[in-house]
Amino acid sequence: MLVALVTLAGLALRLHDYGAAPGFLDNADELQFSWAGLNLLLHGDAYTWSYFRSYPQGDVLQAYGTAFPMVHHWMDHPPGFSLLMGAFLVLAGQRSMTALTPEVVRLPAVLLATATIPLAYAVARRPLGLGGALAGAAVLATGPGAVLLSRQAEPEAVMAPLFLVAVLLAARLADGPGGWLTGVALVAICVLEPFFKVTGVAVGAASAVILAMNARWGWGLACVLGAAAGIGLYLLYGALVDWSLLWKIVAEQALNRRGVMAAFEFIADPTGANRRLRDGWWLLGWIGAGLWLFHARRADAERLLAWPLFAYLAAITVLAGEQLTAQYGWYHVAVIPFAYLAAGSLAWRAFVEPSPARLLAVLLLGGAMATEYWLGAGGSNWIPPPALLVAILAVVVAPAALLAVPALAPLRGYARALVGLALGFVLVGNILTSLSLTDIFSRL
Repeated sequence: MLVALVTLAGLALRLHDYGAAPGFLDNADELQFSWAGLNLLLHGDAYTWSYFRSYPQGDVLQAYGTAFPMVHHWMDHPPGFSLLMGAFLVLAGQRSMTALTPEVVRLPAVLLATATIPLAYAVARRPLGLGGALAGAAVLATGPGAVLLSRQAEPEAVMAPLFLVAVLLAARLADGPGGWLTGVALVAICVLEPFFKVTGVAVGAASAVILAMNARWGWGLACVLGAAAGIGLYLLYGALVDWSLLWKIVAEQALNRRGVMAAFEFIADPTGANRRLRDGWWLLGWIGAGLWLFHARRADAERLLAWPLFAYLAAITVLAGEQLTAQYGWYHVAVIPFAYLAAGSLAWRAFVEPSPARLLAVLLLGGAMATEYWLGAGGSNWIPPPALLVAILAVVVAPAALLAVPALAPLRGYARALVGLALGFVLVGNILTSLSLTDIFSRL
């Protein structure tokens, strides 16, 4: 029941003003994929915009107050997500390229993002326990960064729930004999992920390692071959459309890479769609995931939650251009559930086992993200006097420090209650900040 309530809250927050924040043309990729899919299904040609110079010069379409350089046989990315968007738009009765609205285009992404909430809980239930999994799901449902990015019609929107399902299926196969249906479903996901975007090969790699760690070599190899088959489908599509053009596009994509620091940029750069919304929960999640790697009792968390996160990070390093990750916050979407589970797990541990360091980690990153705009005025930053800020932190953190004194152990219940109130305050801040994203994003 609690998971259902958290999921409904996440859906409500994602639907609130979802056409207004981010701005529709802050990320024109939403139109790019929608037009490509719509025209591919209706006319057999992925006709959409692209800035790549490898395409023959085409028309310029004036729409939505912008000039779009249009190309035929668009192949910037695999066609999987375009086909998904095109099918949805056709079923929704959309036929005109210039009549699409963000409310229609973004609805599939919102629904897919909402599905990640119960899926994230299901993945985390065993390694984190009931409290940690539920806390992670609550942070994922209400966190402003997750709510904002969950509205973006990007391939990562469908990659995220599929990644969670793949980890669930891999864990089931790894821990027992499993069934053929489970294995076939897992391999099918490994095939589909890179057909949506090439970074989806990380799903096959992550699943293969989870299986290999439990000596399920056959299914592990099948996952690797499935990921390769997904890339093969992209190449087959390109061969059927225009083989030489495909390789020109691939070569131009490769020019975006500038070094091996894309992973750093991926973690450190802000959330947002070409505007910089700083996401403390995202950063806290990477800290939490790092802690799993060195905690002997968290072996399942390392295997099922941290490993997929770092496997995807490796894919970003190999395939993504590091100068682009600063603009494209939606790159985060594919693994936001894993990062937010790690952040929620830290918040839960700060409640169950209060300590000054744990509390400060949660309050200074996630807590600051949740409350800065809410406590400000009209979407502005909250800038309290230093003395007031010190007093607020001391009220919450000092009781946790005093618990280290054995003679004060009877006060543990009171200290935990105070910590619980502070974390509840942060959760309310998440909700109210997420409800104010339109005002906040207009100021970024």
